[in-house]
Amino acid sequence: MALVNFVFLITRLVILIKYKKDESIFILKNLVACLFLASYPANYKNNSTWYLTSLSYAPSVFVWLILAFCKKAKLRWLFLTWGLYVLGLVVSTAVVFANVGDILDKEKFLGPNVLKMVLCITPLLLLLLLNTAEDVKDHKELVPSLCFQMAVDLFDAVEIIDIVLEEREHSYGIPKGFGDTMVVLACISFLLSPWQMAENDLEKDKLRRRTAKWRYIVEMIVENLAFLVIRSVIVFKYKKDESIFIAKNGIAFVLGVMGIRSLKN
Repeated sequence: MALVNFVFLITRLVILIKYKKDESIFILKNLVACLFLASYPANYKNNSTWYLTSLSYAPSVFVWLILAFCKKAKLRWLFLTWGLYVLGLVVSTAVVFANVGDILDKEKFLGPNVLKMVLCITPLLLLLLLNTAEDVKDHKELVPSLCFQMAVDLFDAVEIIDIVLEEREHSYGIPKGFGDTMVVLACISFLLSPWQMAENDLEKDKLRRRTAKWRYIVEMIVENLAFLVIRSVIVFKYKKDESIFIAKNGIAFVLGVMGIRSLKN
């Protein structure tokens, strides 16, 4: 652990000195997220081998380092970096819930609340990553749009996981299988986020209409409709207020329909 922290500290200093930028914050936040998530099974299972799950983030860090040192950190390559990061996030999240999800102790430091905060780093990492692209000024309209849409969807998925964590604390009566389904859908939602990037052809500066159409359809069904149904069940059957995100999912579903219609014109 000390060696890993030392390596990343040196990396940060090199980038700060050589490039005069604070892009290394992406790596530091990435490091915080991956080590904290790996700490859950390692701590609860009392087995440091679980720290190896943090290696699921290694590809995204490796690619980002290459791009940073070669000064090739353009937006289209950062899309790849984000996709690799999301894969690591899904793996580590699945490991946490599959192994210690039922035994999280709110009295411990590594409890449900810290897990929520760690997962909330994800949208912040997205904003940081996209806005440190070397060609961000060439995509002044696209980057803010992507940041807003993707960050909202990421928070939506994190909030679904938050419902599961709150059930562990307050016992609303939500069945374990239902909670597991919510975690799976949240992970799928994470995996969908790079799709929003992929629908943009940066070289030709245009939208890939077919890719966008299928992204709308899948997102409407897997994310917004599924989350809307889940939250409706949570509200009416288990009496937990989810009205704000129900409204978000409903609005997003309607916007998805409108988006598909606009692609046909």
